[in-house]
Amino acid sequence: MGAGVLFFLGTNVRAGWLFVIAALLLGAVVAGVVLPLWAVRGLLAELDVPAETRQREPALVDVRLTNPTRGVRWELVVADEHLEPTAVFAGGIRPGGRFEATTLRTPMRRGWIGTAEVEVRSAAPFGVAERRRRLPVRASTLVLPAVVPLGELAFVEPVGTSERALHSLPRRGTGPDYLGVREYRAGDSMRHVHWPSTARTGAVMVREFEQERTRRLAIVVDTERDVGEAWTPLDRCCCVAASVAAALTWAGHGVRMAAATGTDQVDVLARVDEGELERWLAELVPSGTPLAEVLDALGPADLRGVETAVVTFPAFPSATLVPAVARLASRIARVVCVPVGLTEDEIEAGEADVAALADALRGTGAVVMPWEAGGDLAACLGAGTTGVSA
Repeated sequence: MGAGVLFFLGTNVRAGWLFVIAALLLGAVVAGVVLPLWAVRGLLAELDVPAETRQREPALVDVRLTNPTRGVRWELVVADEHLEPTAVFAGGIRPGGRFEATTLRTPMRRGWIGTAEVEVRSAAPFGVAERRRRLPVRASTLVLPAVVPLGELAFVEPVGTSERALHSLPRRGTGPDYLGVREYRAGDSMRHVHWPSTARTGAVMVREFEQERTRRLAIVVDTERDVGEAWTPLDRCCCVAASVAAALTWAGHGVRMAAATGTDQVDVLARVDEGELERWLAELVPSGTPLAEVLDALGPADLRGVETAVVTFPAFPSATLVPAVARLASRIARVVCVPVGLTEDEIEAGEADVAALADALRGTGAVVMPWEAGGDLAACLGAGTTGVSA
């Protein structure tokens, strides 16, 4: 437009210098449009990402850009959305040169995060036009659910062992409970010699003790549906499950995890370590199976030895949830419900109030500990330590 105005003025006043300026402006426009076409050609991109990271915790991602061509590439910007949308100014890269930057990113999504391409753009040399090109990369990271340090939980009785295995029958070990006597074997402590039996039988007899058992707890996660793109209600339910499981494991309790992983398919995870539990939670997706069906599907084998069940779910309205919790409470000693509060963007028209739902669940005999949106999870569960907000 400026070149056109100058050309018009130069034509009317017959000033040649105006034609020169108009030609320079027009040349800059043409060069600014054409040159960026070459500024992003021939480049190679690479992302070095962690195999695993944790939701809402910073992670390091390395961005590399290589120029194998013979020309200089100017004013480059490389952008991608792995874990978190990020753009890095790379400047110029000489022929055969390489640019590398380390970025700090905080993933807000849980689950597998894969990136197949990065975007490289340049507006060199005049910033008149910008050329963008997508370069292929291969990057994949499993984002584990956020874990809140909870310490001792108000609804869990402490045990005096750090054994993680789950047993249903008495086993010989070093617990405080007396199991019986037997003949002395090499390696037995002389402190355990049972002198009355030794005197009666004429052989050295030692006492046996029952191995102290860990307490079993079941954690059930509602995967019926989810809303939002980041830090969703299902993400927060998985945060509750992972945090409670971590606190129980370190306290020496056995943990079982249950959730629907598909239509009419309920998975129960038992006798696994904390890392496998977290990976399983990270891969949970909306299943469409109501929580009531999951609770009713837990059979005697799934609940064998379970003293406490922790049920966490988004506070969506449900006519079948309260009766299902009542049936579960009639089968085990203690049921703890942790309804996850919803934000204004997640609440649908006609939603039941969280307080009313909590009152109905308390009527079944369950312990209800709502995690309100924006609240502290540790305080909600009675742990008394600092956590994260919903």
